[in-house]
Amino acid sequence: MRIRIVFVLLSLIALNGCGVQDSWNMLKSRRAFKQANLAYASRDYEKAIDLYNDALELDKNPDPRVLVTSVFYRGSSHHLIYRPGRFDDPANEDHLDAGITDYEEAIELAQEHGEEFEMLQVYQQYSMEQLAAIYRDNLDDFENAVLYFKRLIEIDIDTPERYYALADVYERFHDPEAMPLLEQAIEAYKTPVEKSPDDPLVYRQVANLLNKYGRFDETMDWLAKARDVHANDPEGYYLIAVHYWDKVYRDPDLTTNDKGDYIELGIAQLNQALDINGEYVDALIYKNLLLREKAKVTPSEAEALTAEANVIRDLALELRVEQEDAQRAAKAAAAEEGSGETSR
Repeated sequence: MRIRIVFVLLSLIALNGCGVQDSWNMLKSRRAFKQANLAYASRDYEKAIDLYNDALELDKNPDPRVLVTSVFYRGSSHHLIYRPGRFDDPANEDHLDAGITDYEEAIELAQEHGEEFEMLQVYQQYSMEQLAAIYRDNLDDFENAVLYFKRLIEIDIDTPERYYALADVYERFHDPEAMPLLEQAIEAYKTPVEKSPDDPLVYRQVANLLNKYGRFDETMDWLAKARDVHANDPEGYYLIAVHYWDKVYRDPDLTTNDKGDYIELGIAQLNQALDINGEYVDALIYKNLLLREKAKVTPSEAEALTAEANVIRDLALELRVEQEDAQRAAKAAAAEEGSGETSR
């Protein structure tokens, strides 16, 4: 064992041109680094902080990969110790401040050494994510939250969730009078549409946000755009119809004529969905519901409309049972086939 230690020390001296004490400190630093990682994994964050400090103090010229990793996880340890609901506790606030400082340093170090070690860019991203969340959730700091979410977009411009996270900040701090930010949120939601114009989901995200704030006509426009992207998919027509039913069913301010118009528009969408897939159970269920709403606004046709709704409802229930039975049978067959292959 002694021979092996001497060999390691001599190798370090030859490679680094440093003294025996420096080489010994380097070995102790690496040992502390490994122990710090184990403490972090075990959620012993106080111990992890001490060990990361030891690792950094012992080795005055650490490998950038060790340096950035140590600073990031030391910051994360402080962050995880911090308790948001614990007020008037200076030690608690110190942990948050230390976490912020380390995350900022990790970003700077990752940028400094990122060309040499590409893997360090991950810690730059992780640190930005944590800072963005801290400024948004813990410090209510709008400007810094927006800053970091925008920086995350700069390094990951093709991920829709980055834009939705930025939009969430605008929503959280939106105040119609003091700080109106809703339009910025909507614009952030629209950006993924520009990047993925063939994906109906990104259009529906815009529609969902608009619907949340009662902007019905705009909601329907964006749902129509989502539908038209995949015109042969019945779901697009079905979702529009669902929104028409919801509007008729829940909006007490609609006139009878408005209700009648929305009902017809919804039924027309469902008919198109059913032309594509006549066994689309959810579309049948909502056609049944819209026919019942139509019966309310046209009493003279109520009996016939209710009878038609009943027929459609019964068909939907029958199809649902058949489809569920088919799914169970397919699942059982797959399980049997899998067990047969295992036994072979």
